[in-house]
Amino acid sequence: MQRLKILILIIFTAAAFSCATTALNEGGFPDETGPVRTETEIQKKLQASAEYMLGKESLDINGRHFNMDCSGTVLAIYYHAGIDLEKSYALYEGNGVRRIYQFLRDNSLIHTGKTPSPGDLIFWDNTYDRDGDGKFNDYFTHVGMVVDTDSRGNITYIHENYAKGIVYEKMNLLKPDNTSLNSPMRMKGSPPDPEGRYLSSHLLRVFGRAWEVPKEYFIK
Repeated sequence: MQRLKILILIIFTAAAFSCATTALNEGGFPDETGPVRTETEIQKKLQASAEYMLGKESLDINGRHFNMDCSGTVLAIYYHAGIDLEKSYALYEGNGVRRIYQFLRDNSLIHTGKTPSPGDLIFWDNTYDRDGDGKFNDYFTHVGMVVDTDSRGNITYIHENYAKGIVYEKMNLLKPDNTSLNSPMRMKGSPPDPEGRYLSSHLLRVFGRAWEVPKEYFIK
């Protein structure tokens, strides 16, 4: 009888552990209710690199020049931290934002959660009316990088703001309509969205864990 009880307990425990799986989002990463706070050394370097870039008016990093725009800014931050994301540019077509996205997609590093990690790249759509047709159909128009998060879903990110330069701004996907927690992202002068979307949270497309690129993209 005692052996039977022990056997039942073992079977129940094994079944419980086999069902304790973590829900995955479309990108294959856990969609946690709280942010990941276990930064790696490369993530810490990216945070320091972001701080270094704040307010820069030109992007000449370790002998390489980067364009003063959104994609140039994230490329410069990563390059300063020791990762060359521009190495794959010739393999893709389109603007810088789309090229970076395609590279991360091909390396299975795109994810869609509400709690990104420091160093994650942020891709937005419809931040301005790129084709001038007055419609909300402009994809991969902007990119930035997550600098920090907290337990309330607040995200601090760095990007090149067309009016302010390289700055920190904010986003909270748990409270996407809160104007005090989400910075405006739609460029002034662009036709307004009929649904009223204009905040960083409204225009988000996906995140990308560029800090997990293959080792050949790390600068030796």
